[in-house]
Amino acid sequence: MLRQRIITALILAPIAVGGVFFLPPLFFGVFVGAILTVAAWEWANLAHLGGAMRYGYALVIALLMAATHWIDAAIPLLVAGLLWWSVAMALILQYPDATRLWRDPGVKAAIGILVLVPGFVSLIALKSMADSTFLISLLFVLIWSTDIGAYFVGRAFGKRKLAPKVSPGKSWEGVYGGLMAAIVVVVAMGAWFDPALLFSLDGLVFTSGCVAVAAVSIVGDLVVSMFKRARDIKDSSNLLPGHGGVLDRIDSLLSAGPVFAVFLLWFRAS
Repeated sequence: MLRQRIITALILAPIAVGGVFFLPPLFFGVFVGAILTVAAWEWANLAHLGGAMRYGYALVIALLMAATHWIDAAIPLLVAGLLWWSVAMALILQYPDATRLWRDPGVKAAIGILVLVPGFVSLIALKSMADSTFLISLLFVLIWSTDIGAYFVGRAFGKRKLAPKVSPGKSWEGVYGGLMAAIVVVVAMGAWFDPALLFSLDGLVFTSGCVAVAAVSIVGDLVVSMFKRARDIKDSSNLLPGHGGVLDRIDSLLSAGPVFAVFLLWFRAS
């Protein structure tokens, strides 16, 4: 299994880096849209949509993402994403009692739209910003450091379970460890990019916003885990040997992306 994971990672890493950081905006959108269309196909399974309906759902998501290129609805879609992730935490904490609210396949399909389309829009918005390479890098490193910090601190000190019925291995101690790791990352990258900004009131606000983004990234992971548990499957698919499915790899990005994009739009406008 470890060998399989390493081989898959070695193949995918250069593709991901090249697609995210070196493609121009239009081709970046196509690249991200293709990945999220595959994720939509996986979400359809979580929503109990099979056969032609599963492919049809992926097509609908692809068309909705494509439509955002011509329809200026970025802000409403990002806000819709924020609202969903606000509700999601309550659903996680109330699992499995709250499943009655979303067990219907139609409801789960609609939730998939709120997960995938705002996630797509957020990455397109980040790509269009000045210093996009730094900002996207910061988002990725925030997510990775939070995940790594939560894992190691949780294993060493975890006692109080975060959402035991959704993901028994996660603890509140792990959450604190992940957020501390995120703070270290923001400070380090901020000091490298603009030391003057870091040590200012704006720097404090920016750091606080990034910590909030890191916290929401944990919610994304838990939400996909919740839907997989309700579907009684371990991975969203077997497309990535040793890694599960696409959703398993980008769940935190889908929640953190809209929050980060909205925060940056507000921060730069204030």
